[in-house]
Order: sequence, then C-alpha cells, then structure tokens
Amino acid sequence: MSPVMPAYRFPVRCTAWNDHRPLFSTRDSTEKPRDCHYCLAAALIFCMTLAGCADPGVEQNTHEMLNATLWRQTSAEYLAIAAQTYRLARTNLDLALADPGWTAALEQTNDATGLPPAIIVDLDETILDDTGYEIRVIRDLGSYTPESFDEWCREVNAPAIPGAREFLDYADAHGVTVFYYSARKAALRDCTARNLRELHLPFPDDTRLLLTDGESKSDHRASVARHYRILLLLGDNLEDFVAGSKADPSVRRALAGRYAQRWGHEWIILPNPMYGQWEAASYGFDSRLSRPEQLKRKLLMLQGQ
Repeated sequence: MSPVMPAYRFPVRCTAWNDHRPLFSTRDSTEKPRDCHYCLAAALIFCMTLAGCADPGVEQNTHEMLNATLWRQTSAEYLAIAAQTYRLARTNLDLALADPGWTAALEQTNDATGLPPAIIVDLDETILDDTGYEIRVIRDLGSYTPESFDEWCREVNAPAIPGAREFLDYADAHGVTVFYYSARKAALRDCTARNLRELHLPFPDDTRLLLTDGESKSDHRASVARHYRILLLLGDNLEDFVAGSKADPSVRRALAGRYAQRWGHEWIILPNPMYGQWEAASYGFDSRLSRPEQLKRKLLMLQGQ
C-alpha cells in the first residue's frame, strides 16, 4: 500500500496570481516529505497547476460551427465528396438528355418532351463556397445577420465549390440552360451576378439568376418548368428540391424519405453541416432567440433522440 502523503507547503507562482499560495495544506503543515514519492507528487501537482495557466490565450468557449466549417474547408473527405457529386451529376445529365421523358421538378406537371433542357442549381454551398463568411462568424462568436452577409457578398470573394465550374461548363456545352437560384435577397443581385461572372461560370444574363423577390424556390421551379424541361436539381438544402421543408425535423426527414428514389438520380445534394433549415428546425425557426437559447434548444433536441 502506498504511504499516505503528509501535506506541506509548496509555493507556486502563476501569472494569474498576486502572491505565493500553497498547493495544499492540512492541520500539520510543518512535516517534510520523507521520500521521493512526496517529491514526485508535489512536482506533478506543480506541473498541473502551471498547465492550467500556461496559455491564457486559448479560448475554451468556441463557436458551435467550428468543426463543421473546419471540415468543409480543410478535409480531404469533402474534396472527395464534391468530386463524386459532380461526376454523378455529369453522368446523370447524359442520361437525362437521352431520355425525353426525364424531368426533375415536381412542379413540372406539363408535357415537357418538346421543351429545351435546363438545370437549376442552388448557389450558396452548392456553387459558391461561403466558408470565408462562416469563419468570420466563428471568430466573433456571433451569428448570421443579414447585414454581415450583405457585406460578405459585396466583397465578391466567394470561390466556386470544387467541381462545380467544370460540371456547369459541361452542361452549357451540351446545350443545357443553367439557372441559379438562392434565398439571397434581391438587393444582392448585383454582387451575386458579379461573383458568378468573375468565376467565369455560364451566366449570359441576369434572367438566369432567381433570387428571393417574394417567390419561393418552388415558385421558381414552376416558372422555369413552363418553358424548359428541368433535367436536374442540385442543392444543399431540402427546399432546393421540394416544397414544405420548413418544418419540424421529423417532418423534414419523412419528406426526404418520401422521395427516396429521386436522390442521386434527378436530385443531387451536397452536404452542409454548417447551417441551413436542418439547423433552424431545431429551434423552431425562431431567429429572435439569442444564440445561448438556440444552443440550449439544440442540446435538448439531441438528448431527446
């Protein structure tokens, strides 16, 4: 049995302290250690104490999007997923062009066999990479705001998602009209259009850019479907494919399951673990809630699974 170590005073100086303080003490603080066991234990506690104050610059309270954004920006796995996604899109585009009855939009209820082909792609995290904006939010321990995102958009710095430009060029070269749609507001039309042009994406005029001007994405799909046969839908959010996605998580999952046969066929989705309706659904889409309250509700939902 190891001997019980009698306590003694061992002064430690830390930058966070104003004086010397004992690591531990008992009623008998005068007894000296009698063998190396005590010295070893004292040294261990000394090192642990120093470790606690060695690097006051390390922030323990970091942002909930850190891991997701780090994965998006740095992982080999995301590059592989993006390459795989756009290779699948190209293969399926060829299949769709060869099949006059193929259509991707549920809103396409008319006979589309004689219409020219088109695809509709979401912008943010499908074609444009906004991790630069998310990094700003993380560093500020903040949240999305329309004002801060507007500032990001007007800088016209969003790069293309890997593989996106090559796929869109392929579609354009095969006579397929590319429509871009987004939840971005109409006030961001100019900076969004400039970003697309600076990336040299197929974007001949602003009529190809469908923003939130009071219409939903389902409205946009219905409008395009009147004049084009929609071959593929690409996005990162359930609303990029089907209406009714602003709902409880269980409803959203059931909705995705209802159209299981479309995924990887007419509908091609990219992962976005950083933000989206999946996240907002966890706190009831109530953007008025403070960030701590949103986090609390997310935790309660996780515990309920």
